[in-house]
Amino acid sequence: HSGALGWVGMVSMGAMYYLFPKLWGRKEVYSLRLVSWHVWLSTLGIVVYASAMWVSGIMQGLMWREYSDQGFLVYSFAETVEAMHPYYVIRAFGGLLFLLGALIMIYNLYRTVRGDTRAEAPTGVPAAA
Repeated sequence: HSGALGWVGMVSMGAMYYLFPKLWGRKEVYSLRLVSWHVWLSTLGIVVYASAMWVSGIMQGLMWREYSDQGFLVYSFAETVEAMHPYYVIRAFGGLLFLLGALIMIYNLYRTVRGDTRAEAPTGVPAAA
C-alpha cells in the first residue's frame, strides 16, 4: 500500500501537475500554494497510513506466534483482528489525509484547465529539488 500510494500515486500526480498546463496551453498551474498543501497532506497521509500498517502487522504476527504451555495458540484469529481495530482507525485517518490532498489537486487542476490565474506570493519552498 505504501508503494502504491507513495510511488505510483505521487509520480502520477506529479505527472499531472506537469502535463495539465502544457496540454491546455497554460503557463503554470493555478496555485503553487495548493500544490504544496497537496504534497504535504498526501505525504503525511502516506506516512500515517503505512506506519499504522507496519505496526499492526508486527503486532498481529507476534500474537500469532505466541503459544501456551500446552502448545496451543494464546490468541484466536478474532482476538488478533480485535486488537488491530485502533490501527485500522489510524489507517483510515491517513487515507483521509491522502484523499484530502488528492481533492485539493483535483480542484487545482480544474482551475488550471479553466484558465483561472492567481497572483500569490512565493511559498518559500523550492519547486524543484
